[in-house]
Amino acid sequence: MSKNQKSEDVDSGGPTDAKKPDETPIDRMRRNAYLNSKGITPSGQFQLDLIFPKEIGVREDLRHIPNEYARSAIFTARNKREPRRTLMREKLFHYNEHVSILYTGIELRAEDDELVWLQILNYGKGIALGEPFDFSIKDLVAEVGWHKNGRNYDRARECISRLRANEVLALNSKAYGRSGSISLIQKYTALNDEEGKPTHFRVWIDPNLIALFAGNTFTSHRWEAYRNLSPVARRLADYIESHKYPFPLTLERFRQMCGSTTSDARSWRQTVKKACAEVQAAKIAAIVSLDGNDQICCASD
Repeated sequence: MSKNQKSEDVDSGGPTDAKKPDETPIDRMRRNAYLNSKGITPSGQFQLDLIFPKEIGVREDLRHIPNEYARSAIFTARNKREPRRTLMREKLFHYNEHVSILYTGIELRAEDDELVWLQILNYGKGIALGEPFDFSIKDLVAEVGWHKNGRNYDRARECISRLRANEVLALNSKAYGRSGSISLIQKYTALNDEEGKPTHFRVWIDPNLIALFAGNTFTSHRWEAYRNLSPVARRLADYIESHKYPFPLTLERFRQMCGSTTSDARSWRQTVKKACAEVQAAKIAAIVSLDGNDQICCASD
């Protein structure tokens, strides 16, 4: 550590510091049984690159997101000019009726928070969930494809704060039951420069996140193509790539998945057409288009 830097070795507080009223012994038993059924020892360490060596371990070109999040409105694509909302145990839209996500915290967005979280997960894939790993703000900004400048360093820092200061409870009636209430970042400490701005982070990811990965229930994105998409196109890629054979998706359901508040049907239709063209140009699917019934249809090669 240089003479101009100091360590801020404190846990950034957030909703998960409180007692978790949703966690019961029965919840833990069901989650453990689910993990066992997927070949994962509940009492062991959960290291993503070892549990999924082919899908995660050897693929440096991919970034990964749980399907529960990919098909929900946890990362919104709202207009930049709209202030971010603060939510309190709000049930978010999810494509699947048997899945519910309750969210507390500042609204997360696809334009920045989603990219930053996927990259942070990639930094930690070789470390057991619940154990710390380190990265610099400069490396993070470069990896998400932003220019290295003060504005984007601050932007990334703000993302990290939002990703910590939340509580997410996923419920899947067909699988693990309750995921347990977690933050997307369990906690972090930081090394600050002489101005008090964090330059290096040490981050912990909640081990309960493994329930959302077990059984290969996650989506892998080609990072270079994915990070260059617009926020709406990125949410469309989340939907398409989280399904082996994506069903047609109505404009309205996709609007809910994006968390969009637009009431202008014509404007939303044009936005989605542009997103379809982006996703097709990125070769995420061979054909992505909006049909005459206002349904997004796609076809693979």
